[in-house]
Amino acid sequence: MTRILAVTDAVATQLPDCCGDCVFWQRTGVVSHPAAKRRWARRAEGRFGPWGRMLTEQGAFRGVIQYGPRTLFPRTRIMPAGPASADAAVVTCVYLSAADRAGTCERLFLEALADLQARGLPAVEAFAINYPDDIPDDERFDAHHTMFDRDFLEHLGFAPVRSAGQVSLMRVAFDEAAREPPSRRDRARARLRRFLPSRATSGA
Repeated sequence: MTRILAVTDAVATQLPDCCGDCVFWQRTGVVSHPAAKRRWARRAEGRFGPWGRMLTEQGAFRGVIQYGPRTLFPRTRIMPAGPASADAAVVTCVYLSAADRAGTCERLFLEALADLQARGLPAVEAFAINYPDDIPDDERFDAHHTMFDRDFLEHLGFAPVRSAGQVSLMRVAFDEAAREPPSRRDRARARLRRFLPSRATSGA
């Protein structure tokens, strides 16, 4: 059985150790500090609510995605192509098990987009890297992502805000979705219906 759990301070104890220790996005200096991450998780939940989604299958961890307003993630101010926009939530990172990484990453992104749209956020942003065309898919989807394959984000409807070298800040705005070309809109809705039939059409 596949389950999607909202990531809260309590659920965070079930995450892999590397996620429980990581403060890469929460700080601009040190990137590993378990006590600081726990304090951040409690503060984030109090201010924003659940700050991610975790996917399990038959009780085994498959992947987790972290997101929230940019105020929770100081590193978004200093990233190449940053800062993230004030009105947007930011998808900061994904951590994946070895099984079907590309499919799990897409599923987690769709869950995040549905959640953030349901909460009334006008837009979502993420930082992308422009991989060369000859990079195979299994190298585009390794275990840990703090930046995402630009082609993957464009597949989900994201468009570039600005770029710096190989890094781009990508954005999808929910209030602009109805003005996108029908082919892109229809593909995005079809994916949402396939994974999230109860929520995908709630904001349509």
